[in-house]
Amino acid sequence: MLIESVLFLAAGLFMLSYGSDWFVLGASRVAKQFNISSFVIGATIVAFGTSLPEIVTSAYAASTGSVELAVGNALGSCIANIGLVLGLSLIISTVFIKNRSVLKNGYLYIIYTIIFTAIGYNGFSFFDGIFLLFLLLVYIIYTIKSGEMDDEEHEKSITFKKAIIYLLIGLLLVILGSSFFVDGAKGLASAFGVSEKIIGFTIVAFGTSLPELSVSFAAARQKLGGIVIGNVIGSNIANMFGALAIASIIHEIPAVKFELSVNILMVLLLVAMMSKEKLKTLLKLNSTKEYLSKITKADGLILILIYLLFVLGLTGLF
Repeated sequence: MLIESVLFLAAGLFMLSYGSDWFVLGASRVAKQFNISSFVIGATIVAFGTSLPEIVTSAYAASTGSVELAVGNALGSCIANIGLVLGLSLIISTVFIKNRSVLKNGYLYIIYTIIFTAIGYNGFSFFDGIFLLFLLLVYIIYTIKSGEMDDEEHEKSITFKKAIIYLLIGLLLVILGSSFFVDGAKGLASAFGVSEKIIGFTIVAFGTSLPELSVSFAAARQKLGGIVIGNVIGSNIANMFGALAIASIIHEIPAVKFELSVNILMVLLLVAMMSKEKLKTLLKLNSTKEYLSKITKADGLILILIYLLFVLGLTGLF
């Protein structure tokens, strides 16, 4: 049973990872065919593409009655994206933000997280899910309208027809991978005698966050701070207002007050880190005009520490 569950988990994770990569590659190439800007592609297609594993996995988990896995995957991935993905990315390189749109999205992210927490503090219902999806649509429209056109050259290494194939195969792999991944996670929970909630907020959440980790690591190494932060914010918006919304439409989601509190704390901390350079400029303590915001390796260590404390608190070890 244990070996079978591990194999299912590994196979599902493999399909989720490669499927989301191919989906993003195909979707990005299709978007460029219609002259969509780099900012919009990064903030929507890439961010939502890397969140596709969370969206499909949570929907499948909810449809099979595993609501604790569904909420653990969606909300747990949000916490992991800030505490672990961003934290580790900052260890690789200090992040410099030069695009004002990233800061604006950060402030909108706080507003959305407050609304999300207020709606779901006592659990998420069918109608809550519908409203969350509506807010997701508003966010997408806002992001597209606020995105500025750019002159960056994008390598068109695949043809338009091949991009369509990549997109469809990637989507199919994600759908199949989610079923394997959820079944494997259920098996692990049963084999070790722990709740599906803990498995969902730890192993499943981390596993479905691997695409974000890969994208953020690559962007950090190339000193692309806007992509690092944009990917985390966009992915978390997709997790909260996409993955969890769809799961709650399928099946009512119980209250997870501790996890919601940790999530909003992480968001407030992230945006505070993004805004500290702006505050220094207002107080005339920083006269630099080279960047709008700087998030350091020390900030990354703080985020990682908070994430570790969260996991210890969740499992009852702290």
